[in-house]
Amino acid sequence: MKNLKLTALLFLFLSYSCESPEQVDFIILQLNDVYEIAPIEGGKSAGMARVATIRKGLLEENPNVITTLSGDFLSPSLIGTLTYEDERIAGRHMVEVMNALGVDYVVPGNHEYDIKEDEHLKRIAESNFLWTTTNCFHKVGGELVRWEQNSEPFPDHIMHTIDGIDIAFFGSTVPFNKKDYVGYTDKYESVKSVYNKVKDEAEVLVAITHLEEEMDDSLATYFVPELDLILGGHDHTNMKFQFGSTVMTKADANAKTVYVHRVSHNKTTGKTTIDSELVTIDDTVPSDPEVKAVVDKWVAIGNESMAAMGYTPNEVVMVTADTLDGRESSIRYRPTNYPIMTAESFLFVAPEADLAIFNSGSIRLDDQLTGTITEYDILRSFPFGGGISLLDLKGDVIERILETGTLANVGIGGYLQLANAEKRVDSWYIKGIKLSKSQTYKLALPDFVMSGGEKNLEFLENYKSQSNAPADFNGIKNDVRDIIMAYFRFKGN
Repeated sequence: MKNLKLTALLFLFLSYSCESPEQVDFIILQLNDVYEIAPIEGGKSAGMARVATIRKGLLEENPNVITTLSGDFLSPSLIGTLTYEDERIAGRHMVEVMNALGVDYVVPGNHEYDIKEDEHLKRIAESNFLWTTTNCFHKVGGELVRWEQNSEPFPDHIMHTIDGIDIAFFGSTVPFNKKDYVGYTDKYESVKSVYNKVKDEAEVLVAITHLEEEMDDSLATYFVPELDLILGGHDHTNMKFQFGSTVMTKADANAKTVYVHRVSHNKTTGKTTIDSELVTIDDTVPSDPEVKAVVDKWVAIGNESMAAMGYTPNEVVMVTADTLDGRESSIRYRPTNYPIMTAESFLFVAPEADLAIFNSGSIRLDDQLTGTITEYDILRSFPFGGGISLLDLKGDVIERILETGTLANVGIGGYLQLANAEKRVDSWYIKGIKLSKSQTYKLALPDFVMSGGEKNLEFLENYKSQSNAPADFNGIKNDVRDIIMAYFRFKGN
């Protein structure tokens, strides 16, 4: 009998010890909108090797760390526009760095489709991390099919299991990039459909989104209010909001900050708690040597490629005591000197124009420049490059452009910076004279805006056939990078 009692006690002990603990803890490391792999702001801010150090520290705290990136990483970046091994780099550098860092899951951003179809397919194949999407599809022969990774269709959700609880990751992307090889389904209904499929299976529900802030708001408020966490992107500035029981966060672009979410789920009560911390990535964070080696490799490749294109990265174009503000938190919200000077450079090469506009989203520096400004600074500011067009328009259309670009487009890439145009109390003024709705004005603007590429300015595409885009301006190549270099050299003399 005594032995039987001991056996029973031993069985109970072993049964209890094999049970999962009541509370399961894990960490989500969130990045979004990363275009620069190396530190920026003169080395003071950002850097993917520094993010790697943060991740390794979190792994020491808790072995269950899930690293996500909420879209926009293959493009745009200066290095991505360059050539290596007879091919355009097109995000290859970023995939290699993300692999070294240990990213787990990504949702595509709209800029993932800036690159060509074959380039995009190569980047997917090179990825060690998993892609997931509910609403982005590969358009093949006019039909929408699922993208594939390792010969398997992209999952519409990823189920990550830790100590007996299931965490469902699924996401949505803004349908802004209308390339021929990509198609979208509804950004809200697609998430709702997947939620309905997994809601009874998963204990924790996480959306990885690349949506505008108000879209995330709508997603959490009206379409899927049962979400625990939205790991957002696209807006480029850090934010945190609570929509009912849903926490929505976005970190700053270019890994200037990351969000660290410490999540606890109680198996008995079913309650999930989330403690979200915004962590600054700066020069107080050491660089992980393994990831830094990959970053340094691609920086060196970029320098060699720029030299082959005829650019001299270290050549000085201007020395200034002013601070040129290219931070997205500035240039997308108010008139700022760097993009205004860009608009002025259009008038420098095309003095026949009455006014110039420039879409702030074309500057991808997210940094400030001062002192010695080099060709590299200009090149990394404008990774898209692109020319400018000249267009004759009546004053009423000019007024519509100016009103839309400076009011409706506040906070997004289509916010317009102006040269020779200003809003006074009673009206718009062109070259100091009140705008006449019946008068014709010559407008200088980026080809991208001319083609209707910016939100709320799509109507400009209707005037494209009337525009003129010369190959050069008196020997200055019609590329915004060459144009502003010429203007800065002129101002520096």
